[in-house]
Amino acid sequence: MIELIIAMALGLFLVFALVEILINGKQSFSSANNLSRLQENGRIATDLIVSDLKRAGYAGGNSNVPNISGTTAPELPTANCPPTNTNWGLMIEQPVFGKNDKRGGYGCIPDADYLRGDILVVRHAAPWVEDPAALIAGRVYLRSSLFSGRTFKAGNDVTDAPENDVPETPNSVRELIAHGYYVGPSGRTCNGADVPSLWRVSLSDAGLPERKELLSGIENLQVQYGINNQYLDADDIALANWPDVTTVRIWLLVRSECAESGYSDARTIVMGDDNYVVDDSYRRQLYSSVVMIRNDI
Repeated sequence: MIELIIAMALGLFLVFALVEILINGKQSFSSANNLSRLQENGRIATDLIVSDLKRAGYAGGNSNVPNISGTTAPELPTANCPPTNTNWGLMIEQPVFGKNDKRGGYGCIPDADYLRGDILVVRHAAPWVEDPAALIAGRVYLRSSLFSGRTFKAGNDVTDAPENDVPETPNSVRELIAHGYYVGPSGRTCNGADVPSLWRVSLSDAGLPERKELLSGIENLQVQYGINNQYLDADDIALANWPDVTTVRIWLLVRSECAESGYSDARTIVMGDDNYVVDDSYRRQLYSSVVMIRNDI
């Protein structure tokens, strides 16, 4: 009987030890998985925005952007994003624009879809060349040469209308691209807590701004703009001075989607003009980059 009791005690001890090992292993795996996922999302998000900024202002090789015309002519730059017309995507004289910790005037981003941080807008022609015979009806394109440019919505006979002709050769047709990056709610939760995401406004096939979720776990986006050898927040730049931006500095704060048991993050994270205070159990990593942009306007 005594030997049986001792054996049972030893067995229970081994079982408890194995359970402890399993629990620790699961926590270690969860921590490593959270860290790996947020690092991957952070790299992808940073690379996406940086590559977009490097193309800002590209107009298919055209060196006379203010004189671009066409049947869907460029619009004068404003600080707004109307959701029901094509104006926002056609503000090609404003290759970079931003909103500082607000969405005011940006009707294409409903209040419920905006969470926090800056809004960064980038406009340019696509780096790829389109086949003029295979354009998507309703989409906005730019036909350009070195000295001439025409913007138009494809469809019917509009593509080949005289108003959209570029006399010089060579010339090419490229899709017109406008992107607006911001942080919004994903609509998903983990253990009852909302998961933030990086969203992007882009142009639909009708040339209208539409929203798409890109990556989850992006908690904050901050941006500053280089003009005359100094970095400014979006609120400090007059509407007429946005074409003078020559560099853009971005900060992306990425966090794990779920809080981690036994982990604590209590600190102040400095990103541009935002001293972002956190005190919870999410893992986070801050990414930053400086991009020199083209200034051909």
